[in-house]
Amino acid sequence: MRFVKTAGTILLWIVQILAALAFVAIGVAKFARPAWATMFARWGYPDGFYMVIGALELLGGVLLLVPRVTSYAAALLGVILVAATATLVLHGESVRPPLLWLVVMVLLAWARSGRAWRPRFRDVWQLAKQV
Repeated sequence: MRFVKTAGTILLWIVQILAALAFVAIGVAKFARPAWATMFARWGYPDGFYMVIGALELLGGVLLLVPRVTSYAAALLGVILVAATATLVLHGESVRPPLLWLVVMVLLAWARSGRAWRPRFRDVWQLAKQV
């Protein structure tokens, strides 16, 4: 039984690291490849919006590597992926890549939800009173 748990933990880390690398690469590509500006303009988004999405994907990819915030990073990336899927559906393009990544994000969020950072309300209240 211990072997199964260890194997599951290793598999989870492999998926997390690969997803993090993928989203960092995708985020960096939004800054490096001019084709993204063209695609976002064709889809009707304002100038520079691809850079906002790229920055969020880059941030989400890095945060996927921190187990206490992996669920939140996966949620952020999940919102982006839902919007990407809707955009592609509206323009008659393939939705397989964002849907595949959305499934991965849901699984990561679920797998790491038990270790997620949850601030206690009274701690937040104490911080607010100090400001």
